[in-house]
Formats: sequence, C-alpha cells, structure tokens
Amino acid sequence: MYKFSSFVAVYWFVAVVLLAGYPCPVDAADQPAAPSTLVVAGSGSNLGITRILAEAFSKEHPQITVEVPGSIGTRGAIKAVIEGAIPLGLISRPLKAEEKAQGLAARPYARTAIVIGAHPSVKDETVSPADLVAIIKGEKKAWQDGNQIIVQAREPQDSGYQVLEDTVPGFKEAYAESHAARRWTVYFTNQDANKALESVPFAIGLSDLGMMATEGLKIKALRYNGIAPSIETVADASYPFVREQSIIYRAGNLSPEAQAFLDFACSPANAGLYKRYGFLPVQP
Repeated sequence: MYKFSSFVAVYWFVAVVLLAGYPCPVDAADQPAAPSTLVVAGSGSNLGITRILAEAFSKEHPQITVEVPGSIGTRGAIKAVIEGAIPLGLISRPLKAEEKAQGLAARPYARTAIVIGAHPSVKDETVSPADLVAIIKGEKKAWQDGNQIIVQAREPQDSGYQVLEDTVPGFKEAYAESHAARRWTVYFTNQDANKALESVPFAIGLSDLGMMATEGLKIKALRYNGIAPSIETVADASYPFVREQSIIYRAGNLSPEAQAFLDFACSPANAGLYKRYGFLPVQP
C-alpha cells in the first residue's frame, strides 16, 4: 500500500502565492513598504519548526507574511529552488555535490534526534541493532507481550532511513529486501508516517524529536541500545541517529525578505526556541 502527496499541487500553490505576494512597485518614494509574501517549502520534518519561526519572524517583520505549505520533500525543495519557484527550501540531509554545482547553497540551523517511534500501546522500551534489522526483515514479528509488530515504512530516499542505513550494520540490506518484497506499508511524507504511528496499535516507524514536539505527536520514543533520544544525547553524540535541518537557496539570488528570514532562522537568539521544541541549534 502506498501513500503519495503531490508535489505538483504544492508547486502550483507556490506559484500562485508568489504572483499574489509581490506587487508591482509604486513610483512614490515616500510610500510605506508594501506587504509581501515569502514562500518557504520542503521536507516535512522541517515544517513544524519553520511555521513557529515564521510566526515569530512576522511579529518582528509585520510587512512580510511567510507561507509554509504542506510537504514537498527534500527533493521537491531542491527542484523548486533550482527552478526559481521558491526562494528558500527546507531540506533534512546535506546537499550533494551535483546539487551544489547547480548553484545551491545550504545553511544548517538545527539538529534533532531521529526517533525509532512506536504507537503508545507498545510496552517495549528499547530496541537493539539486531532487533531493528530483524523487525525490518520481517523475522522478528512480535513485541515482548506477544502483540504483532506493524512496520510503518518510508520510501528509500527518506533522510531518516538513510541515516539508519549508514549507522546500523545490516539495516540497508534488510530494508532493500523488504522494500522489494513490498512487505510493509510505505508512506511518502513524514506527516502521513507520523499519523500512522499515532493511529495503528503496535506500530513501529521513524519520527524525530522536533516533529513530535512541534506537531504535538502522541508517539512513543524507543531507546536504542538503552540510550534515549534527547537534546543531551545528540549534543554528546551518545545517540547515533541525528538529522540536520537546513535552508537552501540560490547563492547571490535572495530578495531582502528571503535574506531577512534566513538570517532570522539562523540567529543565535533563537537557541532557546529550538531547544524548547527538541532541536539543538547549529552554531554559526
């Protein structure tokens, strides 16, 4: 079973907002600054914190409205910024060399723990590397209380799964086998996957601390090898699964409004806000 969120629909939404949000300049030099709309779109894992940032930013810049539409994913953000559909994109993995070669630049602003999440009905508290691989392969089928494990998976390009593939021995091969066999339900946005984790008893899947806090998700965070995901364990590197959130743009091609929001998002003054919502701010 596959869930899909249309990039095209959001792409056209962005185009309409851009056309509506940037009025033609007036000749009178003493006119007050005209209201403008800035569209920031991309990875679903960034949306919650970006909407909170947008609200805080608009209090300081009331003439600028920041629109954050639904998820178009990291790949959608990269495509939209390259094509000039949006000035700022949200990504949850580092840019690749070929993406940088197309004129993209990235500014990381925060890091958060990728969570091995479960439905609140799950009584287990921790998973080991061996457990995780066995669950994904379909070999470990039940929780400790005997209830069936229901995997809620993401597509192969998901940034969280890529981190696990790089960190957990055997995970990459196990996931590739299960994905080819269509063993699990696959979701194509973080929001759909989170919703499944919240609603399907005895489910397991991936989320992250930032989304759980900003979106008020009722997901149980499992320990990995006995280590809980937290700001502290991200900071001391004892917890291994971390995603870095970044804002991307075309270098040398930012409007004053986009530059102002980029600087605001990366400002050390927002460190407390980030920590309140499960993010470790990236030092400039």
